[in-house]
Amino acid sequence: MKKLIIIALAIGLGACAQLKTVYSLVTDTAVSPTQVIVAANSFDAIEGTATQYLVYCKSNLTVPACSADNRRAVIKYTRAGRAARNQLETYIVQNANAPSAIYNTLVAAINSLNATPAAQGAPK
Repeated sequence: MKKLIIIALAIGLGACAQLKTVYSLVTDTAVSPTQVIVAANSFDAIEGTATQYLVYCKSNLTVPACSADNRRAVIKYTRAGRAARNQLETYIVQNANAPSAIYNTLVAAINSLNATPAAQGAPK
């Protein structure tokens, strides 16, 4: 019975060590300022398109592409992207590596905006 408990503890500790390794890879990885600048510029471009989409939809609410769900999604992803970009700008100014978690949030916002009708330009 003692051997079984020791084996179970060893397996459990091994799993904890692997989990810690995965956690540190996700949280400790840094992104260079150059990569951050590229992502921030990409977000700025899609943010401009999203803003124009919302301006268009404000006066064309009957167009199917301007549904409330689509507009809410665009607003949500734009806000998330702005928050991430603003946080990353401090790393650009300092010319320091940025945390990958914030960078990944910005990239996710860009990808999510690209999946909305806002990325297609003004609906017809």
